[in-house]
Amino acid sequence: MFGELTKTSSRIAIAASLGFTLGMFALGTHPAKAADLDGDCCADLEERVAKLEATTVRRGNKKVSVTLSGWVIKLGSWWDDGHETNFYVGDKDTTLSSHFQLSGSATISPGWSAGYTIAIEIPGQSCSVGFAENQFNDNACAFGNINTLLSYMWIKSDAYGTLNWGQLSQPTDNLGILPDLSGTMIESNAVVFDGGAMRVRVKGAKNSNDLAGEFTWGAFLTCLGAGFRTGADCNGYPENVIRYDLPTWGGFSASSSYGDDDMWDVSVKYAADWNSIKVSAAAGYANLTDEGCIAVGACTKVPVLGGGGTPSQGFRKDADVWQVGGSVMHVPSGLWVHGYWQQEDNKGTQLTTLKFKTLTSISNSAANENETWFIKAGIKRTWLAAGATVLWGEWGQYNDMFSFECGGKPGAGCPTLIPTSTPFPDGIKGEITDEQGVVNGSEVQRWGIGVVQEIDSAAMHLFARWQRLSIDVDATSTGLACPSGGGLCFDNGRFGKGINTNFEDLDIYQIGGVIFF
Repeated sequence: MFGELTKTSSRIAIAASLGFTLGMFALGTHPAKAADLDGDCCADLEERVAKLEATTVRRGNKKVSVTLSGWVIKLGSWWDDGHETNFYVGDKDTTLSSHFQLSGSATISPGWSAGYTIAIEIPGQSCSVGFAENQFNDNACAFGNINTLLSYMWIKSDAYGTLNWGQLSQPTDNLGILPDLSGTMIESNAVVFDGGAMRVRVKGAKNSNDLAGEFTWGAFLTCLGAGFRTGADCNGYPENVIRYDLPTWGGFSASSSYGDDDMWDVSVKYAADWNSIKVSAAAGYANLTDEGCIAVGACTKVPVLGGGGTPSQGFRKDADVWQVGGSVMHVPSGLWVHGYWQQEDNKGTQLTTLKFKTLTSISNSAANENETWFIKAGIKRTWLAAGATVLWGEWGQYNDMFSFECGGKPGAGCPTLIPTSTPFPDGIKGEITDEQGVVNGSEVQRWGIGVVQEIDSAAMHLFARWQRLSIDVDATSTGLACPSGGGLCFDNGRFGKGINTNFEDLDIYQIGGVIFF
């Protein structure tokens, strides 16, 4: 979650104007009386002032300030899955979609203050080609149309740091992604928001009906600990935690948090100007434990983000997440580079490979460890009077993030139906047949280019970008083939042999804009 994103510009005056407008509306609904000559004019004025104060965004009780901020983002996405092309219009997906934030603060005493933050996500009718939208569904958001991202309080000491508690971004939430100095974090980052719910097309598929039994890109971009597909940042959604941030010293800052059920993490950040070079970097570690599921959506009666209960009482999630990220910019030339690395290890109940013919299982080492690499580089220059222009290229690689395909819970094995380019006559429809196999490893690669034009006078970004997802799956046949249209599986005599997996790339082209307030 990107709860710590720095706004391009602050528009506090808009909040003040909004309060004034609401106040005038209040006066309009309660008309003022004619001049009172009987001596109760002051009481009447005080009553109307009280009503005005009760309906405006204001300095609360004259001790707590209120600030309204956020952004609105809308875009169009044209996609090509190798067999079908289409165009969707919507918002960014969760944590980057349109939202507003209310925050307030008050001075307790010199050097001490307190406050709160509430952030509400309002993406509208649909998101972009993200967590929920696919070839069958062009109008869905993973978390609905309204979602509470943040809701927490804090107490700050200039000398001792800040204590935060509530639903908030833990220190390792997007830790390695936030140091991006390019100003294009909303438009492009290591998290694979775009295309996650799209079905992967096997080469040779004839029409959209062939998609019914095929897996999604997100099935091979799933974190072990969070149980939530992202392709990066595996402790990346706000949790109910207590967080402590130390004061910044010499460009360094450190934070730690603890929350349910259970999560704890620690981070270190650094930012400085070295003459004409800007540097920003961060590193952190998180541990996530639970009796909940590792794979998303396959465990009935268990929330997607964790939680105990049937049927996972006997299974333990225990994931370590390491991440490092940084960015360097040469200010005079505008040249910059940003890099991100993450590794996740499962120390809990192991995901296993089930040997169907012998009914034995062994730990699948690839399924219990994944790794992410992401690099973005480009140039940021003010060629136009409107504002800076940013050009960039990007590359990412997401290794062995296939826990979504591992039988629903730890210990159940990692079998799945692999859409195969090896045709087997199914005796029913004569179509390409899915071969049941065990996933031994996977690699998703991502390539892309983009441009952002900043318009300073309107606190606005206009952007265009292209990205391509490619996938390579290492799978071994269980000796069964199943009709792609449904039906009984049959023995194909290929037990233990490699499955011929040959899939189409997914291309996504986007154009849109962001307005900050």
